[in-house]
Amino acid sequence: MIERGAAVRHHSGPMGTQHERVDTDFLFTLAFNEQFDQLARHLLQNSEQAVRMQAAELLAEYSETMDDEEREPIRAALIAAVQQEPSDAVRARTIEALSEFGESAIDDLVDSLGDPERPTPAEEPYPNYLLRWFDSDYSEFRLVAVAAIARLDSHDGVPKLAAACSDLDPRVRLRAVTECGRVGDDRCVRAVATHLTGNEDELRHAAADSLQRIGSRKAIRALLPAAKSDDTDLRRTAIGSLGEVGSLNLLGTLLRGLDDDDPTIRAAAAESIIELVAAAPSEESHTVRETVAKQLNTFPDRDIVPVFLSLFEESDRPKIRRNTAWLLGRIADEEPRTDVVHALIKAIADDDAETTRVATASLVRIDDPAIIDELERFIKATDLDSKALNRADFIRSRLTDSEAEARLKDAVEYTEVSDPADYTRKQAEKDSR
Repeated sequence: MIERGAAVRHHSGPMGTQHERVDTDFLFTLAFNEQFDQLARHLLQNSEQAVRMQAAELLAEYSETMDDEEREPIRAALIAAVQQEPSDAVRARTIEALSEFGESAIDDLVDSLGDPERPTPAEEPYPNYLLRWFDSDYSEFRLVAVAAIARLDSHDGVPKLAAACSDLDPRVRLRAVTECGRVGDDRCVRAVATHLTGNEDELRHAAADSLQRIGSRKAIRALLPAAKSDDTDLRRTAIGSLGEVGSLNLLGTLLRGLDDDDPTIRAAAAESIIELVAAAPSEESHTVRETVAKQLNTFPDRDIVPVFLSLFEESDRPKIRRNTAWLLGRIADEEPRTDVVHALIKAIADDDAETTRVATASLVRIDDPAIIDELERFIKATDLDSKALNRADFIRSRLTDSEAEARLKDAVEYTEVSDPADYTRKQAEKDSR
């Protein structure tokens, strides 16, 4: 609670330094009576620095007691005060008051600072003073500078942002780590990664999220230690990102994620394995796919088919569905489960043409007569277009007659694929002939 009292004003005169007491008691009365608009008016217009300082402090203290209708004009007044205030001390206290209105209030301030029609809170032009604020003794100035960096698009500002990740003020540290993710620059990776093993939960999670958003190979590799964390959320974020690297070196970590006790982590691991398959460089694609399929086919103890089946059915990303359809064809049991077969059969009518072709190839690969009965039921219950019916005929023929493929070549345009990338390549070869 702010203590009531009068502030002291100092000035020089013929008799030396003079001290005058500036009455600020009336501001407490305004706050007690919830006359917040009057407090804001004194912050913006009073000539006494002590009055403006006290008004800012009271607006910060009483911010949570304001209703929604009161908060918006006060928030706007605080932003205006930051831009026109002549005293850095009062400006810093005003920013602190504004921060009590939420992170978005600081964002609104940053937007306003970039408006050429609004006053500039320094003799320097925008954005020069913001870069200088990174080194300010006022943590509030540093907070605003950090929040502004993503909008500045300043190459020189990134090292300052990385340094701010170790700021003494916890608010600045957290915001800096968050902004590193928005900037997406590899120069921030080391500074962000140091917080993955820190004691602050919110900062650890922000660091993991930022590395995920940066998304480079360097950033994702920096997340690797977090995949073994005791923190479930941190582990999920890390495992959910590792597949984007497309490296078999990370497969062991993802396989351990498939065996995690937490179902959300198993789901994240499954999606990352599919991402790994999809992200593999073209020259390594075949090796990556065969290695993944082999490792999953020999996976001990836990039944992994359901987690990949759920991924296939629930994902709306064509890349994930195509590659999961391919994988389901490789890890199906010797006696294929009805739910896997049913999901693949439904996919022959998918909106994505490549998914339909991969699903068709997987059904043929599973090669079980029971598929025919399921296929017949699907055809009777579903209004299929001619292409889907042709695929159904192809599957049925392949499962009943080994000579059918040759007879169907002229009647059905179909490209058999064992790899989702095969279709695009084979179509290009066909078109060039």
